[in-house]
Amino acid sequence: MSSMRLSGIDAAYLAAELPGNQLHLMAILRLDPASLEGGYHFDKLRAFIQERLPEIPPLRRRLVEVPFGIDRPRWVETDDIDLDLHVRRAALPSPGSARELAAMASEINARPLDRDRPLWEITVVEGLASGEIALIAKLHHAMMDGMVGVRYLAALLGTDGPRTQEPVEQRPADPVPSEIQLLAEAVPEVLSRPFRLARATGRTLFSLISSSVAQFTSGEVEQPDPTPDPVVPQTLFNQRTGPHRTLAYASAPMATIRMICRATDATVNDVVLALVSGAARSYLLDRDQLPEESLVAGIPASTHQEGDELANSYTLLFPTLATDREDPLERLYAIRDSSREQKASRRATAGDDLLSEWTDIPPPWLYGAAARLYVGTHIIERMDSPFFNLLISSVPVPPIPLTFAGMKVTGIHPLGPIYDGLLLNITALGCADSVDFGLVACRDGVPGVWEIAESIGKSLSDLSRAVGNRTPPS
Repeated sequence: MSSMRLSGIDAAYLAAELPGNQLHLMAILRLDPASLEGGYHFDKLRAFIQERLPEIPPLRRRLVEVPFGIDRPRWVETDDIDLDLHVRRAALPSPGSARELAAMASEINARPLDRDRPLWEITVVEGLASGEIALIAKLHHAMMDGMVGVRYLAALLGTDGPRTQEPVEQRPADPVPSEIQLLAEAVPEVLSRPFRLARATGRTLFSLISSSVAQFTSGEVEQPDPTPDPVVPQTLFNQRTGPHRTLAYASAPMATIRMICRATDATVNDVVLALVSGAARSYLLDRDQLPEESLVAGIPASTHQEGDELANSYTLLFPTLATDREDPLERLYAIRDSSREQKASRRATAGDDLLSEWTDIPPPWLYGAAARLYVGTHIIERMDSPFFNLLISSVPVPPIPLTFAGMKVTGIHPLGPIYDGLLLNITALGCADSVDFGLVACRDGVPGVWEIAESIGKSLSDLSRAVGNRTPPS
């Protein structure tokens, strides 16, 4: 690979990043060093990361910008990775609590990644009261989405058994293209934009016409759905964002979640949404801010095809969170049914790749200008209704006990970005024994994010009790 042009979505993540609105992903990994042969030492962990780097190509790529921003940037593979700049060591004042760990992660979250180096870093945190070692990992969203992240996570996380994958040899660095070469490569891309715009427009019109014809021939036009689209209410989660973030995390036992799934014919994702719904509802009720209409979630759904090398490929679903219903079991049923309808609608919609086709057309500077316009003109304050109220992502990992550098993984808490109009992002990762949640919020707009994190456990208890007390409908 001499150089690789970023996709439109990946380039948009870079161009839309502004001070106070950064677009990197993070994760807090909690590790138990008790079973590590010979005991824990930072140098061992650092050497382990260095050994595994060849197996994770995105971590060996750095960004090369095209002059004048006329074309999307390039990834260039490098062997000049100074681990002292990417893997840092830190310690909490002993005994370090979970909240102090999250506060340290908040400080790390506030720092932008250096675009002159590969866009990732890991902070190894010692001094936790639990005796655990924590890793705070940060990488740019342009490098990968959650599903790709889990795919590469397998290169770092092992099982209790022997390692089966052979070590990957380090590739030599790619030559960095000159500015003249970058401009020359950009010319065909620039000249083809009008044709690609016409093609995307034609495909979009064809998709809309095909959908209308299908509805007409099936008789759906004569019998329209009497249920109107839900109104997305304005909430305190949908204000302008400030520059400061607060982070929190929580876990829920997988055994209890699966019991609820079996009793209600729901998926793990449905139950995750129900737990978040209960926690968000409680938070808003305590502040007399719960709207009469139900909150609506934005749910990223992967559109990756097997074997593709796309960094980001997903669409958004918008199921109800049923926060207008007091009963936790009724909320779960409403969420389950809404999620099924959303997934069925997406499968029935042609042209899921149209989004990526449209995002490949504009030059990066246009995304940056649009982001500055969106934030600078405070558009969010003039919108009657947001697109959705909060972002909730749910990603599974293999349901087996995991280790990192010989240490048992006791928790993986993913953390996503927030932006103007989206002040709360909750990500869940389903492991063998638990679902681990990571929460990111705007400190000014959503104070007390730990209240939401701690309410997830109460929400699970309420739902479990409701399932035990009532027989689900057939």
